[in-house]
Amino acid sequence: MTDTARTTVTLSKVSMKQVEELVGVFGNTPASVISRIVEHFFDYGKFDDVLVKLRAKKRQLYPPDEQVLRLKIIDLFKGGDKIPFEDFIDYLEVDKNFALKNFHIWSKKFGIKVEENLVIKYSLSL
Repeated sequence: MTDTARTTVTLSKVSMKQVEELVGVFGNTPASVISRIVEHFFDYGKFDDVLVKLRAKKRQLYPPDEQVLRLKIIDLFKGGDKIPFEDFIDYLEVDKNFALKNFHIWSKKFGIKVEENLVIKYSLSL
């Protein structure tokens, strides 16, 4: 169990009634029932596809700023000169469309290109 800061949640009357019906079966208090529901959401893999979509949406709505991207790209190519495109965008924590839209800028700035689904460093003059 992880101790975290307290959080207030607002539930509809219908949802709160369902939580109260589970008190004594799924937890001893409404708070423990809600906690167990959240644990099940994250821990049992049933909602992994939902979480992937939500993370992708967040990446789309809130891309990292240019300085963070710059540092990540420089760091990424310190150890090698090739990386799969999917790993590249995962490491940068950006949406695929954002990466494709900005890749021509990055290619000029960082000396990288895409060939056969690999991001390749061909000259890194920073």
